[in-house]
Amino acid sequence: MMNQEQLIKTPFGINVFGSALIRVDPDVVSLNFSVSRLHQHPKEAFQDVRKASQGVRKYLEQAKVGEVGTSRVNISQTFRYISNENKFVGYTARVSFHVLLRQLDSMEDVLSGIVDAGVNEITSVDFQTTRLKEIRAEARRRAINAAREKAENYCTAAQVSLGKVIHIEDVNPDTLRGREGHVSYEIQPDDSGEIKVFDPGSITVGAAVIIAFKIE
Repeated sequence: MMNQEQLIKTPFGINVFGSALIRVDPDVVSLNFSVSRLHQHPKEAFQDVRKASQGVRKYLEQAKVGEVGTSRVNISQTFRYISNENKFVGYTARVSFHVLLRQLDSMEDVLSGIVDAGVNEITSVDFQTTRLKEIRAEARRRAINAAREKAENYCTAAQVSLGKVIHIEDVNPDTLRGREGHVSYEIQPDDSGEIKVFDPGSITVGAAVIIAFKIE
């Protein structure tokens, strides 16, 4: 992986890139969904969406899903493109919900339940981990170790001794992902842990760093 910004114009020692990738199973899922109702008059839209959202709240309480956030009712004009022009079709009132579900096995039942209760828009289902800070710190330590190991390998081959660190630069871990045309791919990191089968639904946490060392 050659990056013009990484080329050293004034030689001073050794400059290396280190990266690490950690996969962790999710322990929480974030659900974003809404109840929306379309009517010709705002009053009717407000009344209908409030009634429907009350049914959703009642279901969520009965299901004991845990953390629930609810927006205020908002309303907007709705247009549809008909016969080469945008035509006004009414007012859409909407109430949005955000749920953090820690019982991952109950996700399917909850999604089915909220739809039965009146939800008609599911915006996102996002698996997350509550250990993100801890895992990210570990990935950064691994990236540092990977960079040092690479530098030591170069110095051994060149029959010189690796000196102290004189510069550390954090790199956006998105550099571990590339794209060719419409295909995205993952660049093999310096440290991806033990090779083993992983859950395709696991969360990937990456870290990358550029370190400059002196040569003794």
